[in-house]
Parts: sequence; structure tokens; C-alpha cells
Amino acid sequence: MGNSFKDQFLKKGLVTKKQANKAINEKHVSRSKKRNKKTREDDEIQRKLQLAHNEQSARNRELNRQRNEVAKEKEVQGRIRQIIKQNLIEIEGDNSFHFVDNKKIKKFYVSKQIVGGLGNGKMAIVKQDEQYFVVPAKAARQIQERKAESLILLNSSVIKELDPDDPYAEFPIPDDLEW
Repeated sequence: MGNSFKDQFLKKGLVTKKQANKAINEKHVSRSKKRNKKTREDDEIQRKLQLAHNEQSARNRELNRQRNEVAKEKEVQGRIRQIIKQNLIEIEGDNSFHFVDNKKIKKFYVSKQIVGGLGNGKMAIVKQDEQYFVVPAKAARQIQERKAESLILLNSSVIKELDPDDPYAEFPIPDDLEW
């Protein structure tokens, strides 16, 4: 079994011992370089796979965050619908009531009691799905806590203090005054 190519070449005198050892050494060096190159390639592949995995995880987290936001928004909209449905005030009447929504003047025809309630802050106007509803002030505050953009009109019921130097202080504006 000792008849390796190296031994056979040495017996025939085709190579010297030094040349044979040099050839074996070069063979080992080239094999180790191939192994090192393979491990570097494997490391590079692993690094790329890890980077792709991290990017995919980041995309998944972002998608989950967006889905959660949509779900929260749907939950808020559902709760607002429920509050409006439970506290809705019928607005049938002959008196027009004007209010501003998004820099546009809108008009309702309501009863005198509702005009008074809207004016003194006991009632409010809220918007849901491009429709306007009149609800009590307490319900409007609940809606405002959930989504402030839904509240269109809620007058404060705090009466301003009268200025002592006001020449018209002794002439209050009557409640039934219509413009």
C-alpha cells in the first residue's frame, strides 16, 4: 500500500524528494484555500440571508402596525356610531340653523328648542360618514374624546362676564331673537 505516486516517481528517479514534498504541500495549500473560499462564501450567504430575514421582519412589523391602526380606527368609528345611535335627537322643524364644517356653511332645519340647545351648549352637532347629527353635549364630549374631528359644533355654556363700562350692559339680548 505504500506505492503512492510519490513513491513510484521517487523510485523511477523522475522527481527528487524535495520536488515531491513541494507538490504535496502545494496540493494541501490549494485545498485549504478552496475550503477557506467556500467558508467565506458560506459566511457571505449566511449574512445575506440574515439581512433578508431582518428586512422581512421589519416589513412584517410595519404591516402589523398598519393593520392595528386600521382595526383601532374601525373600533373607534363603531363606538362613535353606537354613541350617536343611543343619543340621537330628532331634528324636525321649521327654523334654519347654520354652522360651519371644513370652511363650508351648512344648514339644518330644526325646532326652536334645538336651536336654543345648540346655542347654549346643551346640544352639539357631530359628523359621521358625511352625515350630521344632533346629540346632547355629554355624548358630544364622549365622541370628542375618541375622535375630535367628528365634533362639528359644541358651544360652551360658560357665560362671559359683562364689561362694567359696556354702554349696552343693561340691555340684554332676548333669547327668542331671530335673525
